[in-house]
Amino acid sequence: MTKRFLALIAIATFLLLWPGFAKADDQESAIERIVSNPISYDGKEVVVEGEVKKIKYTTSISGDPYTLFKLHDGDESTVGVYTKGRIQISEGSKVRVMGKFNKEKRYAIFKFKNVIKAKGVEKTG
Repeated sequence: MTKRFLALIAIATFLLLWPGFAKADDQESAIERIVSNPISYDGKEVVVEGEVKKIKYTTSISGDPYTLFKLHDGDESTVGVYTKGRIQISEGSKVRVMGKFNKEKRYAIFKFKNVIKAKGVEKTG
């Protein structure tokens, strides 16, 4: 009985958290939904697709390499993306980004809005 109860709780938790994921297969792009209502997605895991713009390879103060870029949905919505390491993408590439969204991210004296810390980036086309 206890194992069955724990399994039901795990399933219920998964189903309750599922709407927090932004899915790109709806009419409105996931990026547009996130940017138009950033408070709803703040701190949550998201999956978005779009076109890569303005890539920058940089190194943190501690010497770690990072890749920064803008992800554009084809309309007017854009989010910033950063990931540790140097990923092999080019401007204009179509990619899917999985990661944690923050409506505001601070780094030293800089403040960035609508950014995703990517856990994964994969080319889609």
